[in-house]
Amino acid sequence: MPHKGLSPNSHFLLFMDRIGQKLIEAEKLFVKIGSHFVLKDINLMICQGEGWAIVGPSGSGKTLLGQVIKKRRYIASGSLQCHFSDTRIQLIEQQPAYGGNASQAYYQARFNSVSAEESPVVEAVLAQIYQKHKQHQGITTDQVLELLGIAYLRHTRLLELSNGENKKLQIAQALLQNPQVLILDNPFIGLDTAARQKLHQIINQLIASGMTLLLITSPTEIPEQITRVIEMEAGRIQHVYTRTCFVEKERKPASLPVSVLASRIPAAPPDKSFTIAVRLEQVKVQYGDRKILDQVSWQVRRGEHWALSGPNGAGKSTLLSLISGDHPQAYANTIYLFDQKRGSGESIWDIKRRIGFVSPELHLCFNRTLTCAETVASGLSDKMVPDKNLSAAQKERIYAWMDLFQILPLEKRRLADIPLSEQRLALLARALVKNPPMLILDEPCQGLDPEQTKRFTFLTDVICKQSEKTLIYVSHQPEDIPACVDKYIFLQEGKVKQIREESADV
Repeated sequence: MPHKGLSPNSHFLLFMDRIGQKLIEAEKLFVKIGSHFVLKDINLMICQGEGWAIVGPSGSGKTLLGQVIKKRRYIASGSLQCHFSDTRIQLIEQQPAYGGNASQAYYQARFNSVSAEESPVVEAVLAQIYQKHKQHQGITTDQVLELLGIAYLRHTRLLELSNGENKKLQIAQALLQNPQVLILDNPFIGLDTAARQKLHQIINQLIASGMTLLLITSPTEIPEQITRVIEMEAGRIQHVYTRTCFVEKERKPASLPVSVLASRIPAAPPDKSFTIAVRLEQVKVQYGDRKILDQVSWQVRRGEHWALSGPNGAGKSTLLSLISGDHPQAYANTIYLFDQKRGSGESIWDIKRRIGFVSPELHLCFNRTLTCAETVASGLSDKMVPDKNLSAAQKERIYAWMDLFQILPLEKRRLADIPLSEQRLALLARALVKNPPMLILDEPCQGLDPEQTKRFTFLTDVICKQSEKTLIYVSHQPEDIPACVDKYIFLQEGKVKQIREESADV
């Protein structure tokens, strides 16, 4: 029998046994952005030393609730009282700002050795924060590096960090400021299995030490020291559970209208103009003394479906950048793309024209002043701006993909004004809209809720089978990998550790 949650207005009475100091109190809180009420009738009380998780589908208001508590902005009516100074609360955003600057130029800059050399090293960044906040007598730089398991990154420059390594750096920076309240917005996103387990342990330790912690997360990532779980939907708190009740309650499987979805995928004949999509021969990438890729050899034939896996910092993103044409060291290596050797007269646009690509880094750097429709349309030109002269057929294709990803109602809204998950869906539609023969999908489901993830992985599976597309898929979550994937390559410390053709954990 399912456990029922508490109503949003009754949990005060049932939790009156709490003895900690009240830190956050919200009563009849309404939050408005532009002309839209996004949070409605929020009633909440959080005490010193408690651990809370906030869950809910995409667009339910989870991230905004954390931002409002941190920044006290957008409040239209009701009250929000935070009984601590602004310096004692830290919010770790879902997306890191690489090198402190998430500019559109970043994605290529990350792989440019000159740009990397101008970026500060991890130790210097953390030391500066420690010196500024050491009067709080919190954790030291050495202790935070050890706690997060990133001491090996001490002398690494920020632009050389992977997506997962940047997430760990974000947490280190926040802990050095010794916050009284810590808000973590989907911190498990982008972390490998071992790192996610480690972060569970760290969150448990922080709550046990007396820190007040709000964790915006998925229903499957609820550390043991979390005591209460808020379930949100459509901007409202629907239920407040004890952790025990939440993890034991029955969950409805995500609905998936399979036959309807499959029939609505735009027709796309397979491209049989090449035999070998990718061939790497003893590829090396190095910055100074640091080897990122070391003697990597790999071949991907047309129509094959691969999963590329490995721990954070294994070299996956660098390997993909060589294939997508974004890494300058591609010309110093033996690389064949679509049966043609790199450096034999092709342009970067010749390469990008045949690849549908998405990654966390691309998302971070993308031009968020574009509307959703403009974002999808930009995939036709492979640039971060759309072609202004679109044909009727091109517009029809853009709208078809937006409809498949359920973002057509957001057509005229800017990326900056919609949830991160809808931003990611727009970029996924952008990768598919031109019907490329090869898809490179690096953590494509980051930030998507379970329903969106199931929908996307099903669509990817059908598209790859129907159109004989070549697929390279990166995910730290085995359950998110499309069913068509039957080949696996594992990287570790820049080297190929294993290649096999059977299902495996990543």
